[in-house]
Amino acid sequence: MLNILKLEFLIVLRSGSHIGLAFSFFLFFMLLFALSSLGNSSFLSGLGLTAVWLSLLMSILLTLNKIIHEDFKSGVLEYLLISDIPIEVTLFCKTLVHWVSVVIPLLIVTPLVLITFQISSDNVAKVVFILLLGSPSLSFIGMMISCLTLANRSSLLLTTITIPFYFPTLLLGIFCCASTNNNLIAFEYLLLYANTLFTIVISPYISAYAIKLNYS
Repeated sequence: MLNILKLEFLIVLRSGSHIGLAFSFFLFFMLLFALSSLGNSSFLSGLGLTAVWLSLLMSILLTLNKIIHEDFKSGVLEYLLISDIPIEVTLFCKTLVHWVSVVIPLLIVTPLVLITFQISSDNVAKVVFILLLGSPSLSFIGMMISCLTLANRSSLLLTTITIPFYFPTLLLGIFCCASTNNNLIAFEYLLLYANTLFTIVISPYISAYAIKLNYS
């Protein structure tokens, strides 16, 4: 598995323009939101947490067409199916690399963004932890939908189908973030954690099944 992760990271580093696109979009969206809320600090701090989740979600959506479609077009995916390594393991590694390369850089700059929204430093740490807890499910859901839409290759279709499946994570994340102002309840963390864990477990198998259907 470590060798697969190393290989996937090298591939991302060589053709990682989508990472810069996601990073730029995230910062642009948050800057636009901050500028539109100038002069209203309560509005800015209140909706800033929601804006972070939405911008993170949309930044990930911009990169989903790169998560597996390139391998499908080049024929690499067909080779992976007949490889000695289970396709589920490879898909898990690909998704993990997507999350680390796309989402982690966004989470690194998130504290700076939240501070500009006049959110207290204590709440900033909690919000970043919540994002870290919930964001993996966005990548793993994206992998499943990408595999289901391989034959179509339409970015619009991929986005349209993916968004409804993002709602549970989005709502749980926003709900947890909103609760940071009133002592976060542990049960809310557990719900978000369960959602992420469930997605991580089922994603490789559903993705592998969808790929096999495309080649059957």
